[in-house]
Amino acid sequence: MIRSFRLQILLLVAFVPLLCSAQLRRGEATVEYQLREGVYYASVNRAGWSAPKNVRLCSERDIEALPLNHTLYELGPSKKAYSLIMAPLESLLKKGDKIYYVPTGKIHFINLDALSDLKGGRLFEKYGFYRVSNTTDLPEREKDAPYYSMILFGGMDYYASPELLNHYAWYCHTEDSQPLYQDCQGLPLDGVYLGHMDDGTRAGIKTLVNSKDEIKFIYHTRKFIARPHTGAEACEELFRSETGLAGPYFLHISTHSFNIDCNRLPGESDAAYKQKLYKSCGLLFSGAGHTLDGETLPYHLNDGLLYAEEIAALDMEYCSMVVLGACNTALGVVTQDGILGLQSAFKEAGAHTLLMTLWSVNDKATSEFMKRFYTYLFDGRTKHEALIRARADLMNSADFSDPVYWAPFIMLD
Repeated sequence: MIRSFRLQILLLVAFVPLLCSAQLRRGEATVEYQLREGVYYASVNRAGWSAPKNVRLCSERDIEALPLNHTLYELGPSKKAYSLIMAPLESLLKKGDKIYYVPTGKIHFINLDALSDLKGGRLFEKYGFYRVSNTTDLPEREKDAPYYSMILFGGMDYYASPELLNHYAWYCHTEDSQPLYQDCQGLPLDGVYLGHMDDGTRAGIKTLVNSKDEIKFIYHTRKFIARPHTGAEACEELFRSETGLAGPYFLHISTHSFNIDCNRLPGESDAAYKQKLYKSCGLLFSGAGHTLDGETLPYHLNDGLLYAEEIAALDMEYCSMVVLGACNTALGVVTQDGILGLQSAFKEAGAHTLLMTLWSVNDKATSEFMKRFYTYLFDGRTKHEALIRARADLMNSADFSDPVYWAPFIMLD
């Protein structure tokens, strides 16, 4: 029995590359990045190949020496990154390929699409990149999954009066005033980080000037049933209630994010560390300013800090895409299973696709990007096509041509 079970496992492991190759169509490839004993490798597969081809890339120190922020996408550093993690693969790829890739290590924090090749051309103009969680279950390629509704949160009032918050959240409580949604007890807020607060970024706790206009623009496209929530109405209780929608929907959140210092203790188990991480990051909703100032909201209101732990507990099975228009939403802690943070929490909740950011994004540029993204999306483009076109529009614009504005946006299927 044991020998038979082992044989089944060996056959399954051997068969996985064939399954992946069988899924691939002409003009498609998969790239799985791997980090072993301080060295990065890539496993490349194409339709019709009997097995993937493995390529040695560079040392872990080479990647750690790169500036993993917006300056990476300036031509000099960008070409350096390209030479390390993409140039060694190009003999196995063809111009115009759709590349489904799984990052690892610090490559999680690199936007491959936005890198330059040695001639100065951006890679998203040469290939179609699809960042995926694994290559054994590729996303639908002909068209995006249908959606019928859109839930919009933005233009939050972080210092909304408790009375007004209670007005909107009242039906999220039972008759005895107990909240339907138990608030997470996060880590102490002493070390909270609200992003890199350059002028105009979506960092800190200040009102986002362009956020409400962004929500209004999306709402007035009238392409779907939209449920917009702004001001005090954009509260944590309503968010947690709305995400249980039983039918395909998109979710758009325009706000601030937060992270709390969280170090792993010696001997701490993986499960305990994950739980701690999920109590250390999240998104701000209306009323969060009171909590950050050390106040406790009355009326049994949630605190306005939506932690990753609370997100992971949601039922978002019908959510086709989550758009996170906030700072640093793609960041987190690198593990063997990917990034632990907001993205893993939304995936655990059941969200299919995530649009996220790699650094503290500019409010005006992000709003412009989102308007263009949804314009292309509602004109019939796929999510990935809309991302590419919106990014290119900003890159070629007069006001937002610097990579700091257009390069932070990444999509994960």
